[in-house]
Amino acid sequence: MSKASRQKGQRGEREVCKLLSDKLGGEYKRNLMQTQDGGYDVLGLDGYAIEVKFQEKLQIEKWWEQTVQQSSVERLPVLFFRRSREPWRVVVPHDYFYSRNNMSLPPEKRSTLYYSIIPVEIFMEQVIEDTRPKT
Repeated sequence: MSKASRQKGQRGEREVCKLLSDKLGGEYKRNLMQTQDGGYDVLGLDGYAIEVKFQEKLQIEKWWEQTVQQSSVERLPVLFFRRSREPWRVVVPHDYFYSRNNMSLPPEKRSTLYYSIIPVEIFMEQVIEDTRPKT
């Protein structure tokens, strides 16, 4: 991977951290140990394993498979992606809005075949709803 590609990827991760902070509040950081230890790209959103892709050639199926593999039983796989001059979009498990059953499966048994691509705003609204105290 070229230096320019790495820098673009890091810039994408910083953009997603800022986006999360602006929309949800709180502090989100790049996972600086991801290259050495593996794992997801963004830390700070409990219950979510966030992978970020800022590339011109879309490879959503490949990226989604990586995202699912790097999540854990306790974390829902989420992929943020975009190309230059386009908005961020989010990939979530196909049953994201209906149930959390996908989280109960070990990562190796989670489906990489079925996912939904949604706007960032819809994802943020769902996170806010999920984290709102139940009365």
